[in-house]
Amino acid sequence: MADARSLDFEILLSSDRLAYQTILGDEKPAWTELGFHMCEGCKLADTGTSHCPVAINLQDIVTTFKSDFSYDVIDLSIVTAERTYSKEKVSMQSGLSSILGIIMVTSGCPSLDYLRPMVGTHLPFASIDESIYRAMSMYLLAQFTRAKNGLEPDWTLQGLSKIYAEIDSINISMVKRLQAATEEDASLNAVVILDSFAKLVPMSIDGSFGGMEDLFWPYLEDPSDS
Repeated sequence: MADARSLDFEILLSSDRLAYQTILGDEKPAWTELGFHMCEGCKLADTGTSHCPVAINLQDIVTTFKSDFSYDVIDLSIVTAERTYSKEKVSMQSGLSSILGIIMVTSGCPSLDYLRPMVGTHLPFASIDESIYRAMSMYLLAQFTRAKNGLEPDWTLQGLSKIYAEIDSINISMVKRLQAATEEDASLNAVVILDSFAKLVPMSIDGSFGGMEDLFWPYLEDPSDS
């Protein structure tokens, strides 16, 4: 960081379901309570759950960066078992959006669980086009899996639009939670970045998904003509 701080965070996920392995103590601030700015239509509302699992798992990151600004410049490295990603002179909000996104999806929120298949191939610093491509590809593979298991597939991707509408609502509520937990905007804007992707995916389904259709011209040719 610009002030010479060097921080490390370890994200541990279970090997079977890619579930976030909580390493926190018993501290549960008020802003982590389920009823605190609870998401509209929260699927945990009537389950006896006292605290939002996403908020609980975000608290160490949020607390660490509660006084940092979104535009602060950092150098960032992300080390996985397969490879290392690195980027210099990246904004704090961009770096935080990557780590917050992983934790949010793997924390046990039923609505966010639908994005869990993408965690294993997480792409840090992804562009908008890359994010849209990965989301649509993941959903279509999920429908192929449903069909193989005798379930009705959704090839129209309308179900994906519904999923991201729920995620949009979650992100809005999470920003309100974080406003109570932070002094500056680094973590807030990190979630805003995630929400911008959530808003763009449904628009891409109904539109041109970034103009990427042109890349699929070989699949539009009639095999009988070759």
